[in-house]
Amino acid sequence: MNIRLVRLIPLAGIVYAALEVIGNLSIGDFPDGDSPIATIIANDSTHHAGIARGGLILHWAAFFLAFFAVALWARIRSSDLHPAVAAAALLGGAVAVVDELAAAGVFSTIGFIGDKHTIAPATLQAVHLTGSGGGLISGDGGLAIMLLAIATAGIAGRAFPRWLAWSALPLGLLQLTPIGFFAGLVFLLWAAVAGVYMAMRPEPAASARRESSPRLARSASTI
Repeated sequence: MNIRLVRLIPLAGIVYAALEVIGNLSIGDFPDGDSPIATIIANDSTHHAGIARGGLILHWAAFFLAFFAVALWARIRSSDLHPAVAAAALLGGAVAVVDELAAAGVFSTIGFIGDKHTIAPATLQAVHLTGSGGGLISGDGGLAIMLLAIATAGIAGRAFPRWLAWSALPLGLLQLTPIGFFAGLVFLLWAAVAGVYMAMRPEPAASARRESSPRLARSASTI
């Protein structure tokens, strides 16, 4: 693959963040899980098209989140850190992508059946409850693992600048708290900024090592 094209892969973080925002705006106000069934039916029947469109957009967001996670993994893997750090980042990203796809599937399903009067209210409420779930869901756990691995890679190593690593640390920890949803919103901004930084400065520490290796080899050969 062309090296210049590879350098653009981290920009998937910007695309992911944008699609996440657009998808959720398309879905609009989603009733809470404890909302009356009449409210759920009225909302899904009226806004089913927007919900379905939002679900489709979130599918694409998950696709770009996967590319962003791979870019993070590759950057950590090229550093001097233990391979387990890179593996943790990739595992966390994979869990987050799976959850993103699951949530997108729920919204797509609700958009498809929202205006179908033949669907039993209990069935619609059950599907709706899945989409409006919160708390310690798998996506929050995945993002927590990925962000904590990034923080480790930047603080204990040189894979990321300290400001990017230290900002990832509280975001990762907050994913496992009741306010993880709001931390997830901040993560969208973090992903966009990190994507731009990695595209502009691809693996600086690794590049420095590759440039210094031939010099060390030449020095050793002259001894």
